[in-house]
Amino acid sequence: MFSPLAFTLGYALLGSLILSLTYVPVMCKVLLNRPLREKENRVSRLFTRSLYRLYRFSSRYRKGTLLVFAGLLLICMVRFCFWGTEFIPSMNEGAIYVRATLPNSVNLDESVRVTREMKEKLRQFDEVDFVLTQTGRPNDGTDATGFFNIELHTELKPEKEWRRKISKDELIAQIQDSLSIYPGVVFAFSQPIQDNVEEYVAGVKSALVIKIFGHDLPQLEDLADQTAAVLADVRGIEDVNVFRSIGLPELQIRLEESRMARYAVSMADAQAVVEMAIGGKAANVFYENERMFDIMVRFQKEYRDHEDKIGNILIPTMDDKYVPLKEIADISFITGPAFIYREGSSRYIGIGFSIRDRDLGSAIAEAQRRVGDTVQLLSENKMVWAGEFESQQRATARLMVIVPAALLLILFLLYMHFGTVRDTLIAASAMPYAFVGGFLSLWFTGTVFGISAGIGFIILFGIVSIDSILLIALMKSRMQQVRNLRLAIDEAVRERVRPVLMIALMGSMGLLPAALSDGMGSEVQKPLAIMIVGGILTCMVLSFTVLPQVFYFVYRRDKRLRK
Repeated sequence: MFSPLAFTLGYALLGSLILSLTYVPVMCKVLLNRPLREKENRVSRLFTRSLYRLYRFSSRYRKGTLLVFAGLLLICMVRFCFWGTEFIPSMNEGAIYVRATLPNSVNLDESVRVTREMKEKLRQFDEVDFVLTQTGRPNDGTDATGFFNIELHTELKPEKEWRRKISKDELIAQIQDSLSIYPGVVFAFSQPIQDNVEEYVAGVKSALVIKIFGHDLPQLEDLADQTAAVLADVRGIEDVNVFRSIGLPELQIRLEESRMARYAVSMADAQAVVEMAIGGKAANVFYENERMFDIMVRFQKEYRDHEDKIGNILIPTMDDKYVPLKEIADISFITGPAFIYREGSSRYIGIGFSIRDRDLGSAIAEAQRRVGDTVQLLSENKMVWAGEFESQQRATARLMVIVPAALLLILFLLYMHFGTVRDTLIAASAMPYAFVGGFLSLWFTGTVFGISAGIGFIILFGIVSIDSILLIALMKSRMQQVRNLRLAIDEAVRERVRPVLMIALMGSMGLLPAALSDGMGSEVQKPLAIMIVGGILTCMVLSFTVLPQVFYFVYRRDKRLRK
């Protein structure tokens, strides 16, 4: 998802490097061929003086500055441990995808009737443009489901045309209230594209799913009901639905061998008659030109539409007599499996749910704790949390590798630049500025930490490294010239205020529109933009206040200052 960003940024930096070594010197020679006098405008002067005064204030209280930053870093670290997490923000597609799950045994006529009623209820909302419905499985047969499944694609008008001042979440809540009159129907609310992605990731029609693996279907349903009851009490978890395997009525005919032996009935004869009478059996073939059709033999409907009539079907005996089927078999209606879900050659039952008005990480953590304390699994059962949560865990594990690798690469480049371990460590001490700046941006805006925010941390690490290189390199140069540490730091900060300020302003202003945008599709890029805009400005302030004090305490006993 973020590879286009990485390629674009990499190509831009590579191009700027080439141009800065070729095009920029040539244009400087052509355009700057006369003596120039450096000028400052009012805006630049205001920022420069303000930042320099901030630096002077921090230099007056060096130890206090470092202690305050250490306390701020500790607060951010503790708060981050309890901060909400998610995979990626849900993108607003301008539509609502309503999925209604009826009992498995519902017939087609009843399902179609309920679908029409739900469609009319949705069309009563002024914010709805049109509604498309689907009952059962799609025409191409790729989605194995039954008449119990109803899907309603509810396309919304553009929000600027809405007469009522409500949000999309409030509209979903009102729709849910209007549809709650149907007993025994479970509703789930998603979006068209999101619904397809969720089904592809989770394997079932839900954003998040708990899969309980096992062999005994009734036992799995019992465990699923226990789990669903626990999930329903967790704040933020909505649309809890058990994807039931059992729920289809079936006629069970159990042939008893002892009674068949008493009447001299063979198992093959009994099975053949039952197959022919109820299900139908091919007796011959009919040819029509080049086409071939089976001629089916089957009892008429009025002789097989009730268990008593089926029990009166005559079965031939070996002594050329007939005996009713009910004399040699137990006939009854039972509730059997309608679907058997499998994954990795193992049966499982799914409990689907979604999360609203709460972050993904804390909701799942609480749900896992409650389910673990309440639901007792047997040795042959296994519980797996899948769907969007599984994607988040996989992406987080990848970030746990990428972020340290990026930091090590940055440290290596810093050492290649400075050539000393001491200067590299001073520059590395600026890395926490990126964490503090990025997290404060999330904190002040109430943004949940996700994958896009994690990418923002990596970018901030690179930017704060540039600030530290600019400041530390000039501090060392001035220190060797004036042989006075405080004067060297003062001169370096004064000269580097404008370059560091330009880096911060250009980086933040470029992403400010994305950080402030609220249009359709802006949800994915917004956390990244917020991280960069707020983090760059915070890193700039910390680079002028904390970094010079770190440099001072490291070099205050340097022998070169006494020569």
